Amino acid sequence: MRRRDVLRASAAAAALPFAATTASAQQSAFEPLGVLDLDGTKEVVVGDAGETAYVATTDGIATVDISDPSNPQQLASVAPLLADREDGPMRMVYDVKLDGETLIAVGPANPTQGETVQGVVVFDVSDPADPEQTGFHETDFAVHNAYLQDGVAYLTANDGAKNPIVMVDVSGDTAEEVGRWSSVDHDERWRDVYAGLRSCHDVYVHEDTLYVAHWDAGTWLVDISDPANPEYVNHFGHYSVEELRDIPTGEAGAESLSVPGNSHYVAVNEDASVLASGAESWDVDTDDGDPGQGGIDLWDVSDPQNPEKLSFIAPPPTPNGTRNGTWTTSHNFEFRGDRLYTSWYQGGVKIHDVSDPASPEELAWWRNPDEARFWTARYATEEAFVAGDMGGQTYDAGVYTFPNRAGEQPDPPELQTTAVATSTATETTAAETTTTETPTAAEASDESGGGAPGFGALAALAGASAAALAAWRNND
Repeated sequence: MRRRDVLRASAAAAALPFAATTASAQQSAFEPLGVLDLDGTKEVVVGDAGETAYVATTDGIATVDISDPSNPQQLASVAPLLADREDGPMRMVYDVKLDGETLIAVGPANPTQGETVQGVVVFDVSDPADPEQTGFHETDFAVHNAYLQDGVAYLTANDGAKNPIVMVDVSGDTAEEVGRWSSVDHDERWRDVYAGLRSCHDVYVHEDTLYVAHWDAGTWLVDISDPANPEYVNHFGHYSVEELRDIPTGEAGAESLSVPGNSHYVAVNEDASVLASGAESWDVDTDDGDPGQGGIDLWDVSDPQNPEKLSFIAPPPTPNGTRNGTWTTSHNFEFRGDRLYTSWYQGGVKIHDVSDPASPEELAWWRNPDEARFWTARYATEEAFVAGDMGGQTYDAGVYTFPNRAGEQPDPPELQTTAVATSTATETTAAETTTTETPTAAEASDESGGGAPGFGALAALAGASAAALAAWRNND
């Protein structure tokens, strides 16, 4: 049987009646409940009932029945997207977001070489087995990530100048832009900061507040009670605008891959009193005491004007945590109740008890770096949570389900594996110099395999020459 068939067989066996002592051992063992192979898996979100997962599949979307977590089944696939357009299909579909019965898919995640359709595709998923495209809004920028709330899509729009968030009303028959927000509009000094250090990587919305993961510029809070007129609330992080302005262009690429900084993903708990900000980094020089990979900061934001850092969740340790080694840096995550569900690429997935956010407690951790590289972790039901596996060059991508409880992985493997290919042309640090083959235009645009990490454009920029960086900024 294939690896994932073995996992299914193990899950089925676990359901058989055993003696009380064996049942207790099964309860403490933390392993996948089921796995569905699904090419191109990136972001995964879950419907309100916890019975359906919605997946960005790089070339489109898929829906997955997870009502039986031990046997996830694909319901439908819509791919490739917008293939009938002259500049179609849409490529690098890395993100989907769900609000009620409306799903959006955005792309391409990174700027491409050559013309390709860009924007947000809208679906009616009232019948998850038959998604119906109901709209499309074309943009003049690549869309790496998005959020959807109350009919408004919030899109990352990194243009190299203002790097704004763009608000698009997708509730009607014709989707249309209704507003924009940019740190540059708030304070002109940000324009002088190298664009890759203030990239808007991801967004999250809770009620009337937009939370922006603004890379080294930190985490920003914006009032969107009127999406057409967003207003600055506050921002916080590791660097001031003056410090970032002083970083020379030639050093900005290396800085963008190093901690501290790198606000990559942000989310808040259910009453927005606690905010988690995850960093993404592959620092090869850890002599300064910082972990080479990015972790997660927990903040008290009950008073948005006076945020207070509460704690830090360290990344899983790795002996070769560069972009060419084992990735254990933080990626996407989700709060639900007193728990935080996290993904760490080859570092696996974890559950933390954050009932005391000043002292988070790890409840469960599963990893297998030679078989899975996780993009996200999402709550499904009281019994299970879901994780998206982006796959690698020697193993499949897909959707995993895990028990939603504490436990320990039996015989966990070492966090060291074969190198992961990247699309970086040349990566230079004080510690080492690594040269990899420069991809062709087609290869740079097709990252369904090992490819670039969560923010391929930024990572590629970090390895480019100063001239190429300047050209990118001018072109955008």
